[in-house]
Amino acid sequence: MREKKLDKRKAQGAETKKKLYEIAERLFTESNFSDVNVEDITDEAGITKGAFYVHFESKDALIAILIADHAARADVHYKTFLESLPDDMPSSLVLLALAERIADTLANTFGCKNMTKIYQMLLSGTAGTEAVKGYGRELYALVYSILEKGLRSGEFTSSLPPETLSRHFVMAIRGVSYEWCVRYPDFDLREQAMEHIRLLIEGIQPH
Repeated sequence: MREKKLDKRKAQGAETKKKLYEIAERLFTESNFSDVNVEDITDEAGITKGAFYVHFESKDALIAILIADHAARADVHYKTFLESLPDDMPSSLVLLALAERIADTLANTFGCKNMTKIYQMLLSGTAGTEAVKGYGRELYALVYSILEKGLRSGEFTSSLPPETLSRHFVMAIRGVSYEWCVRYPDFDLREQAMEHIRLLIEGIQPH
C-alpha cells in the first residue's frame, strides 16, 4: 500500500513538473524570459511558489532546460534542412544556406531579448548551458560534415583539420548573433551572418 502511495505521489510530481514546463514554455514563447516571473507560471498552474521550487531550483534553471531542449530541436531542424539540399550542391553554398537558416531561427524563434538572456546565462555558467555551448552539440557535427566534404572534393583547402574549422565557423555565427544582441535593432542578423561566413569561406578556398 505504501509503495502505491509513493508511486502515485511520484506520478503526480512528474505531472506537476511537466505542467510547469509546458506553461513556462508557452509563456516564454509569448513574452521574453525577463518578462515572465515564477508567480506567472505558478498562478497559471494553480500551485504555490514553494511547489515550483520542489521541481526547479530557480527560474533560470527552468530556462536552462528549455534552452537545451530548444537547441536540440533546432539542431534536428538544421539536420533535416541540410538533408533536403541537393547532394551535388557545393559545400560553400551549403554553409551559406545553413548560416541563413540559423540566423532566421535565432531571429524568429528565439528573438533578440531571449538570445541576450541566453548569453547572460552562458557567461554566468548557469547549469544546463553546456547543451548549447558544448563541442558535443550536433551543430558542430553538421558543420564538420560540410567542411570535411568540401576538403575531400578539393573545394576547400586548409592546414587546419575539419574539427578545428567547424569550431571557427560556429564561433563566427555565435559572434555575429552576439553582435546582433548588442546592436539590435540596427543590425541585420541574416545579412551579417552570411557576409561573415562568406569571408571565412574565401579563406579556405584554393587561390
